Formats: sequence, structure tokens, C-alpha cells
Amino acid sequence: MDILGFSTEEKYSCYKMVGVILHLGNMKFKQKAREEQAEIDGTESADKAACLLGIRSTDLITSLLHPQVKIGNECVTKDQNVGQVLYAVGALAKATYDRMFAWLVMRINKTLDTKLASKFFIGVLDIAGFEIFQLNSFEQFCINFTNEKLQQFFNHHMFVLEQEEYKMQGLEWTFVDFGMDLQACIDLIEKVCAPVQRGRECSVLAAM
Repeated sequence: MDILGFSTEEKYSCYKMVGVILHLGNMKFKQKAREEQAEIDGTESADKAACLLGIRSTDLITSLLHPQVKIGNECVTKDQNVGQVLYAVGALAKATYDRMFAWLVMRINKTLDTKLASKFFIGVLDIAGFEIFQLNSFEQFCINFTNEKLQQFFNHHMFVLEQEEYKMQGLEWTFVDFGMDLQACIDLIEKVCAPVQRGRECSVLAAM
């Protein structure tokens, strides 16, 4: 961050947002006895997250436990059970991270921007394939699918086609087999499945 010209305030703002996300993840809730309403189980993490956000802890807790829903021209307070509150906390953490990441990209691009004509670039390719978690969200599914497609493209153009070029040129070369991949998973997602609409066919990915 120092090399990219981040100010002290900008750096601490990023650190604070990371702290907010971590403390949101540590918040615990419990169900009220004989009620369909959740309540917070200790306010330590909520207090820290609220402090870093610059808001009152009671406002943060109330917005999670009793959010307001606009119906017509009126706002109605809605009770939340534990599952709904945890979903709201997760959505808040994801939204916070999303905005922080978008700002970081914008800020870095601003620093690296130059009016000179660019002739060179540095490309970074993450070819980590499918991640295996106990529970995968749809976002992680999309990330896994994209990473695996990138890895297949990279392997095919950088290794398979390159080795074929060696063979055409008559070079002595021990062929390396890159067959251990997850092409079967890609095919399962992309292949044409049974029609879901009359006269139309779709892939699993398109159906989603």
C-alpha cells in the first residue's frame, strides 16, 4: 500500500473494514424461548463492528433483529428468526467486502494510470480449479467453474498445443500427459440436458 501511494487514512480504513467483516462473522444469535424472534447472544463482536463502522451498536443490532421493510408508503418493522438474522449478517459482510474490493481496484488503477501509450502488461492467472468445501454457495460454484475453464484453456494452449508443435518440428521430447483434470465436471455443467421448455434445450448452466 505504501508503494502504491495509499495515505495513512486510506490504509486504516481498509484495515477497519476487514475488522468489521471479521467481527460480523463472530456475532452469535439465539432463538427466544417460545417465540419466532432471535436475540443477540453477547454484544462484544457487535460493539467492535459498530465502533469500526462509526455507528451505535444498538442501531446495528436492531437493524439485524428488527429490519424495516417498506410496504407501499409505509415502513413496517419485521421480526427475524436466527436463520434470517444469520443470512442478513452474511449479506452485510459480503456487501462490505464487495465495496471495499471495488474501491481497492479503483484506487490501484488510479495510481497505476498513465497517459502514456501502454506497450506491456503483466497478466496474473489463477488456475486453482475446483475448491472443495462442506457447503458451496452459488458464488463459489461460479468461481470454481470459471477457474476450471481458465485452467483448461491455459493447459491446452500452453502445454498440449506446444507439445504438438515440438512434434511437428521433430524435436526430441517426452510427451507430458495433462489428462488429470476436471473436464468431466465442465462437461456435466455445459452439456445439453433434457428440454426444460417446449422446443428448446439448455445446459445446466443456462438453466440456472
